Amino acid sequence: MSALSSHLDRLFRWLPSVGPEPLTHDVRIVELYCDAVNLEDGTYHVRRDDLLTPSDYEVRFEELLRAGYPWLNMSCYGFYEGSLLVAIEVPSPRPLRPGHSTSVNLSVRFASETLVPF
Repeated sequence: MSALSSHLDRLFRWLPSVGPEPLTHDVRIVELYCDAVNLEDGTYHVRRDDLLTPSDYEVRFEELLRAGYPWLNMSCYGFYEGSLLVAIEVPSPRPLRPGHSTSVNLSVRFASETLVPF
């Protein structure tokens, strides 16, 4: 099992403790940098083709884990076209510590207006 699959599994086991269990395990992943929010409206604007399947994102997730970030957030942002939107939030600025483990934190932001695919 890949690291991404393991963390997604952990996310799906955790979600029912904070709200209703998602009706689907179909996931689309987008990578967000903490300083990329649109300051005018407080949202992240992402292109539809930036929404990746877990299998398309696995290699990139491994790269982030090895890069030495102190943490990554795996956050649910709601649903889009029948898929659960999961954002991998990357800290910025980024003091990297290669060789150190990266904490993967879980969160829920079920507010569709904070992540806007276009």
